[in-house]
Amino acid sequence: MKARDFLKRYAYIYLYVVSACLLISYFVGNSALSVSNPQSFTMRPALVIDAGHGGIDGGTTSCTGVLESKFNLEISKRLDRLLSLLGYETVMVRTEDVSVATEGNTIREQKRSDLKNRVNLVNGMKNPIYVSIHQNFYPESRYSGPQVFYASSQESKDLATLMQTNMNEALTASSKRTCKKSDGVYIMQHIDCCGILIECGFLSNPEEESKLRTPEYQKKLCSVIAGTLANHIENAAVK
Repeated sequence: MKARDFLKRYAYIYLYVVSACLLISYFVGNSALSVSNPQSFTMRPALVIDAGHGGIDGGTTSCTGVLESKFNLEISKRLDRLLSLLGYETVMVRTEDVSVATEGNTIREQKRSDLKNRVNLVNGMKNPIYVSIHQNFYPESRYSGPQVFYASSQESKDLATLMQTNMNEALTASSKRTCKKSDGVYIMQHIDCCGILIECGFLSNPEEESKLRTPEYQKKLCSVIAGTLANHIENAAVK
């Protein structure tokens, strides 16, 4: 392959990496990109990335007819690649449009099995950080912007607070939304570790739904999430 053809084909990868690192450094300074402390590097928690819904459970449907599960998977895959690029250990709950159920004759039983299997995966790991990716929907189309929920632990609340602040500043400057405790969500109530659930945006808002369908906005969104996670992990390592 000629040098010119190589650069043309792979230039987008270089630009993605550079832009991602610049966005991350905006939130975390140099902490996310530094490996000057080998001990903290090796003791970093694994990051469980859970693309919500999947398979028989498509979640909500956007204003243009796209299933939530598709948005969740695309964003989760981008987040996984970015965090791996930065040296973090990641575990994807699903990498395809499938349910993770292993039993059940009815849809209800399969959904219950799906949720239990996700919880078992998380609780079977040693002190991971759980990040669930979802999309929001509301009958009125005027609502927009990310919303972050947290599990019962104080660490979960601290991470959610930082995540919500950074997402507001980077993605919806006019938003005054605050993070909320995740009440009534099975997975969030049953995991034993730090966990947050991110509703990345409102699929009922035409403008936001249109942005969420673009790779450019998904990359920006993932950069904010990755940068915040890196900040949280690196700060915890030096305490």
